[in-house]
Amino acid sequence: MSQEEMKQVLMEIKGIERQVTQCFEKSTHMSLTRYEMLQQLYHNGRMVQSDLRDVLKIDQAAVTRHLKVLEQENLVKRERNADNNREVFVELSSQGQQRLSGCSCNRTQFFDELYAGFSEAEFSQLQHFVKRLNQNVINMKEGLTQ
Repeated sequence: MSQEEMKQVLMEIKGIERQVTQCFEKSTHMSLTRYEMLQQLYHNGRMVQSDLRDVLKIDQAAVTRHLKVLEQENLVKRERNADNNREVFVELSSQGQQRLSGCSCNRTQFFDELYAGFSEAEFSQLQHFVKRLNQNVINMKEGLTQ
């Protein structure tokens, strides 16, 4: 494979990511990051805001911005830890639970359309390739920090 082919694949991955994000938002009426936040809170219950940041692998400012929007929409509740003022607890509100369950139909349709035409074997190969590519990126990041 040539450098040009590798560059082209990278550009296609970037374009796919952008388009998938836009389609997800139109389908569910929620950003993928905010959806991930609600999912984490649904599965884990009340969380410390910094733990949510670590799980999602985004910076603290982004977490704060997203949570502010979710809080304004009454989808989450935030509260400072009385014992440690630097910690903020976040939990899913009842409206957040309802919104998340409402997204499930749209989400199912979204995934069905996204992976339409893939056989089980092709989907399995895709999973394998994506995991391998992700591991390569992790290895690259580790090499850059040394």
